[in-house]
Formats: sequence, C-alpha cells, structure tokens
Amino acid sequence: MKQTTLEERSAGGVVFRRIAENKPEFLVGKHSGYHKWVLPKGLIEPGESPQEAAVREVTEEVGVEAKILDLAPLKTVEYWYFADMDTSGKTTRRVAKYAEGGGGKTRIHKQVVFYLMELEKDLGKEGWEMEERKWVSYQGGMELLAFETEREVLAVAGKELCL
Repeated sequence: MKQTTLEERSAGGVVFRRIAENKPEFLVGKHSGYHKWVLPKGLIEPGESPQEAAVREVTEEVGVEAKILDLAPLKTVEYWYFADMDTSGKTTRRVAKYAEGGGGKTRIHKQVVFYLMELEKDLGKEGWEMEERKWVSYQGGMELLAFETEREVLAVAGKELCL
C-alpha cells in the first residue's frame, strides 16, 4: 500500500510573562494526543495569516490572550512525523493515532512559524488539545520541551529577551 504524504503549515507562539526581578516565565502545554510537553501551535486556516493563527492557537490550546511582539517570525521549524488520520468527520481532531500509539499510515511534512508573544490575559485553563499547561523558567522549558526543534525556538526567544 502506497503511503500518503500531507503538507501542513502551522503557526504558534512562545508565550512569556515577566515575574519577580523582571525575569520571564514561559507557557508550555502537555499535548493530549501524544502526552509530551510542547509549545502551543496549530494549523493555519484558509484565509488566515500566520500571525492570526498563532494568536488563535495560543488562546485555544493554553488558554491565554497574548500579543505578538514582532510580526517577523521568531523562528520557523520544519519536521516530518507519521500518524493515522481521522477522516470520519465525527471529531475536530485530525489525527486518530500518532506513531507513538501505533499509527503511521500517513507521512506529514510540517512547517511551523513561531512568534514571540507576551501575555495579556490568562483565561485560566487549557483547551481540549492540552491535558495540562504550566509556566516554567527558561531552564525549566529547556528541560521539559520534548522536541529539539522547540528547544531551539525557546533558545531564540531567550536571546531576544536577553537571557
């Protein structure tokens, strides 16, 4: 059976807030599908700019309103993953099963544009795509984030914030 390849474009954010002594904390979420700590991100919808998608996804996934500090992307990452897609139309989740859970019929090539975003309002709770969220220090984020590409994004954010 021939394997299908999908192209995906997503956008997300490195959300921070300033705490004691003006040090930043960063918001990460534990994904409810593959149970790893990640930065909030999601698909860019038709007619939506990457910036609009990043703001929307941050609100939907980790329950905050945040503003983009620079319209130029902080960093763009690119990667491949494997999954079984849900084509039933009965759920808003596109992926039925990630490779970690035994899925793998579809190969996905993904590009994600990340923006540096500052907290404006905490809505208090993560969305359905995250099973948990937490504020962490820069070092805590570097230790917690599951993917090297997202640790690289956090490193660029750290440089932007003079850490």
